[in-house]
Amino acid sequence: MFQKKFLSAVFAVQIVCFLTLSAAVADVQSVKVKARAPNNKLVEIFYRVPANYDSKAKRLYRVLVLFGGRNGSGKNIVGNGFGFGAWADQNDIFLVSPTFKDDKYWEPEKWSGKALFDGLKEIKKKYNICDKKIMYYGFSAGSQCSNLFPAWRPESCVAWVSHGCGVFHSPGRKMVNCPGLVTCGDADIMRYILTRRFVDACRKLNLNILWKSYPNLPHEVPKESSDLARVFLAYHHEQNISDLQTGLHISGGEDRKLLYVGDDQENRFWPVTDPAAKNIEREDRVEFFTRQLALAWGSEAKPRK
Repeated sequence: MFQKKFLSAVFAVQIVCFLTLSAAVADVQSVKVKARAPNNKLVEIFYRVPANYDSKAKRLYRVLVLFGGRNGSGKNIVGNGFGFGAWADQNDIFLVSPTFKDDKYWEPEKWSGKALFDGLKEIKKKYNICDKKIMYYGFSAGSQCSNLFPAWRPESCVAWVSHGCGVFHSPGRKMVNCPGLVTCGDADIMRYILTRRFVDACRKLNLNILWKSYPNLPHEVPKESSDLARVFLAYHHEQNISDLQTGLHISGGEDRKLLYVGDDQENRFWPVTDPAAKNIEREDRVEFFTRQLALAWGSEAKPRK
């Protein structure tokens, strides 16, 4: 009996190891494009193909562009960076990350924006990706890219996320249909101050910005921040699923109905019908259309008796 249980346990461990290894071995490829920048004359852009990609599918596949720290390797980022691999497989999303080096690459209007979209065109020659409506995520220097690129071409952005950012675009009404999530640790002092100023400026213009801070966190990415980013991006991906239609009709996301309202200052949320929700100041007010996103952002307040 003991021997059978032991062998069963060993077999179970082998299965888990096999599945873990299979998930870790991603199909990462790259394309190279020319650019007009001294240190980036030939830019290599890496991409990860989702596990269930089907070339015969009557639809396009979403792209999430990932930007890591300054001069980060695109290969490392799409391979295992930020833990987006399993999520990308689950949502049938291509992960794309360019390897840029200096030359103010976070300013897309200079040269890097064209290089990125040229790279997407090359990938599209081989895979059925949607290069017209994409998403962005970035950390540190990469977080500058993940908000400056959408501001450069807001019509091409579905949603964007910046964590630990020190440079933001100037908020304007052109971003009204370009939802963003910004997160930062409050121990990352200068970036935290800059992020708060950016969020306040966006709120005054009624722009769609979700904000979350993490107590005592320095300049790093906590799991909670990545989890929130994935829920946020998945929601907007689904809401804009019609971007991916080709010949056949793909219905859009469900009609949005406001369910919860959160308070930035308290990191708590209430049902929209709760009297407390009506008393939240505009600059601190956060609106949620799904319970999953609300729970990823904060905690549910206890109903008043």
